[in-house]
Amino acid sequence: MNIKEHYSFMARLYFHQSILFTVVFTVIILPNVKKADFFLSNMAGLAVFLSMVYFVLRFLYFSYKGSAVSMILSNGLMAENNETLLLIPSHNANCLMEAYSSDGIRQLSILIVKGRERRAHLKYYELGKRGRLVKINEHGIGTTAYMHIDHGGITFITAKKKLPVIINTRGGKSLSFIVGPDHFEVKKPYSDRVLMKNGRAVMTIKRGLMPIKWQQYFSPNTPLLKMDSGLSKHERSLCLCLLTLF
Repeated sequence: MNIKEHYSFMARLYFHQSILFTVVFTVIILPNVKKADFFLSNMAGLAVFLSMVYFVLRFLYFSYKGSAVSMILSNGLMAENNETLLLIPSHNANCLMEAYSSDGIRQLSILIVKGRERRAHLKYYELGKRGRLVKINEHGIGTTAYMHIDHGGITFITAKKKLPVIINTRGGKSLSFIVGPDHFEVKKPYSDRVLMKNGRAVMTIKRGLMPIKWQQYFSPNTPLLKMDSGLSKHERSLCLCLLTLF
């Protein structure tokens, strides 16, 4: 998937919702405005009308974004730093995080595993039958790691190895972990997140730092995920999983 397909999906979604609320407002609300002069019915009519306007505006927004981002794909605009990704809200309810490079190509996603796939992996890795299973999917590479969270603890799984994740300290704006010989800490100053490994920042999520030439294609407040280029694939997957825990 690329960012144009994402915007197209969202535009279609809001278009259908706009049609639905327009029909409700035209067929049900308007004919009964004079017949039912009650406060609650008038408020319901106002709520439907405002929802209709909102969905129309969202449809126009995503339609515009879909057209604008076509230029990225046709001109092949590439990121200045391949370790910087944009976090775009996903339309998949099971997706915790979805990241795109500045050329609009989806690079990775973090998904909650459910159904038959979840049961098969819990059995394969001998994790019992309960708890939440999360997977890291790097598009073009495939699934690189899993994390299992339940009342008994947290387990990180990669390359057929299981590593316990121990919560060390928990605070209002920070959470630290011990994984093997390494100490990790997630800090949450304001709306940002910073992940430290052994005292060094290796991954951040920040808003408001969008490069100027990207802003015609993406919202200036789109969160940016920055990763230390020195991280191995194993470490990158672990850090991404830890970010979802806080």
